[in-house]
Amino acid sequence: MATTIQNFFSKATQRQFSRDFLFRVKQVNLVGGFSFNGEDELVYARSAQFPARNIEDKEANYAGQTFHVPGKSAYPGSNAYRIEFYHDENIDLRVKFEGASRAVFNNETTLGQYGMPGPESTITLSVIDKQLNEVGVIELVGASIRDIDAIDHAIADGTGEIKTFGVTFAYHFYKDFSAGADNTSATNPSILGAI
Repeated sequence: MATTIQNFFSKATQRQFSRDFLFRVKQVNLVGGFSFNGEDELVYARSAQFPARNIEDKEANYAGQTFHVPGKSAYPGSNAYRIEFYHDENIDLRVKFEGASRAVFNNETTLGQYGMPGPESTITLSVIDKQLNEVGVIELVGASIRDIDAIDHAIADGTGEIKTFGVTFAYHFYKDFSAGADNTSATNPSILGAI
C-alpha cells in the first residue's frame, strides 16, 4: 500500500528535516602544523558540503544481457573540496591559509611538504540538530590545500559589501560516519518496509 499524507506527516513530525545551516566545519589539520579550530578561525566558514561517495558500476555481458556489478568506491569532488569563508578585516584567516599553502610548496625556497598526506591531515565536519548537538561527524582523511581564491575589491564603486573567499582542498576518502549509528536497515533490508 502507498504511504498516505497522514503517514508522511506523522514521520516528518517525529524525524524533522535537516536544514542547510545545521552544519559546521569543526577542525582542519594540514601539513606543516597548520591547525584551524571550529571555535576560532572556522567560525568564519560560511558554506561547505556534505561530501559524496559512490560505488562504481562494472558491467558483465553475457548472451545479450548486461549485468551490473559493484566496483570500487569513489569520492566525487575529493580533488576539489571547497569551503567558503568570510574574509576578516585583519586578513588573519587568509594569511594562515597562505602559510599552509606555502608549507606544501614554497616557490621562493623550492621546498615543501608535497608528499602524500597521511591520516593526521584531516578536515572534520559536523552535522548538528536544532539544539546544536552533533548528530554526525564526517572526517575527510588525507586533506591538503589546493587553491585559495582571489578576493575582488571595488575601490572606486564599493558599497561596503562583506567579502568572502574560497579555499579548495583535496582528500583521499572520508571515514565511515555510520559506524556506531543505528544503521540496522542498511545491513538488513527486510526491515526497510517497517520504517
